[in-house]
Amino acid sequence: MPKLRGTQSAGSAKNSRLAAHKPPNLKAPRPQPIGGANNKTRAADTDGKKSVSDQQKAVTHNFQQEMLDVFGRALAPALTSPRLNEALQAVKQALFERDFAGAFGTVDDGGNDDSKAGGAGGVTDEKTDEKTDENKAKSVSFDMDNAIPPLDAYAARWSPTRALCYASVLASPVVQEHWKAVPRPEDGRPTGETEEKKTPLRMVAIGGGAAETVAFGTLLTSNEAGHDRNGDLVLVDSGPWASVVGRLRTSMVEPSVGGRKPALVAPTERFGVDIRQRDILKMDDEDMGKLIGGGDATGGATTLVSLFFTLNELFTAGGLGAAATFLLRLTAASPSGTVLLVVDSPGSYAEMAVGAQARKYPMRWLLDKFLLQDAEAWNKVHEDEAVWFRLSPSLSYPIRLEDMRYQMHLYVRK
Repeated sequence: MPKLRGTQSAGSAKNSRLAAHKPPNLKAPRPQPIGGANNKTRAADTDGKKSVSDQQKAVTHNFQQEMLDVFGRALAPALTSPRLNEALQAVKQALFERDFAGAFGTVDDGGNDDSKAGGAGGVTDEKTDEKTDENKAKSVSFDMDNAIPPLDAYAARWSPTRALCYASVLASPVVQEHWKAVPRPEDGRPTGETEEKKTPLRMVAIGGGAAETVAFGTLLTSNEAGHDRNGDLVLVDSGPWASVVGRLRTSMVEPSVGGRKPALVAPTERFGVDIRQRDILKMDDEDMGKLIGGGDATGGATTLVSLFFTLNELFTAGGLGAAATFLLRLTAASPSGTVLLVVDSPGSYAEMAVGAQARKYPMRWLLDKFLLQDAEAWNKVHEDEAVWFRLSPSLSYPIRLEDMRYQMHLYVRK
C-alpha cells in the first residue's frame, strides 16, 4: 500500500421561550482575521487559552492504522474499482456547486442486507419520504450496474482523514471533561466506578455518516474514553448512509484477517448505531426533543450533539432563517448538561452570504449569535479558529489522503 503524503492545501418555560423566539436582526461583525496565514499553525488563542491542537488526545498510531484498515475492508470494491476517479470527480463537482443532494445521493445505495440488521447493538435504519422532486432531479447520475455509488466514493476518499481527526477531538481532554456519563444512583446511594462504566456513551451526529461511525466506534476500543462502556450512536442525515455505515460497523465488530485478528469492538452489542434518514431542518419540536433528550433510552448518559462539517451545509441548503430556527429548536430540546460540538471548515470557507446585498458573516459569529443570545441557554467552553490535523507519513491506505484544517466550538447547555 502507498504511504500517506499529507498536504497543506487549504420542555421548561425557558425552553418554550427559546422555541418561540425569533432570530435577531443581524448587524455586521467587526472585521477579524479568520483562517489567515498567521492562523495556520497557531499554538494558542490570543487570550492565552490552550488551542485544540494542545487539547487533542492523540489516538495512537496503531489505532489510526486500524481505523484506516476498517475503511479499506468495508469499501474495498470502491477502492479497487477502475471507476473510482470518475465517481470522485462527479462528487467533487457537486460539492463545488454546493449541490449536497447530488453529491451524496437521494436513494439508498443498496448493499449487504446484514449491514441493516436491527436489534440491540445493531444498525437500525429509520427513513422518511422527505426528499423532494427537486432534490431527486439534482442527484448525481450513476449507472448503478457498473459505477460506484456516490456515498461509497465519498466515504472511501474523504471520510478516513476526518474519522481520524474526529476521534482525536472526541477523545481530547477538553471534550471528555464535559462529555461524562452520568450514572443513575440506586436508592439514593452514590454510584461506584463499576456502575459508571456501564453507563453508555451517547452521541447524536447531525449530518453524520461514515467518519462519525468509525470515530465513535474507536472510542469504545480505547482506554481513554469509552473503555468497557457501551456506545449508542444516532446518525441523522438526509443521505442514505445505511449501507456504508452498516459495512463499516461490521468491519469494526467482526474479527478480520480470516478470523485471526480480534474485532476492534467486542462484543457486538456494545456498539449500537441508529440511522435516521431525515432532513433535520424539517424536524418539529416534538421529534427534536425525542432525538436529543432520548428519554429513558439514554441510560442516564450525557448526550453529545455533533455538527461535523454540517452547519455550513445547513445554512446553504435552508438559508439563514431555517438554520437559525434549527439552532433554537436544538437549544429548546437539549437537557441541561448536553454537549454541543461543532467542527467545520475555517476561514472564508465558512462565511455565509446573508440578505439582498449578500453581506458575508463568519459562521462562528452566526453560531454564537443564535446560541448565546439567551443568557440561560449555553456556555461556550472552548473554541479554536483554525487547527491542523496532520497524518503520519508512516500510515498506509490504498489511495492518497490529505491533511485537514478545521475550526472547533464547544458548548454546554446550562
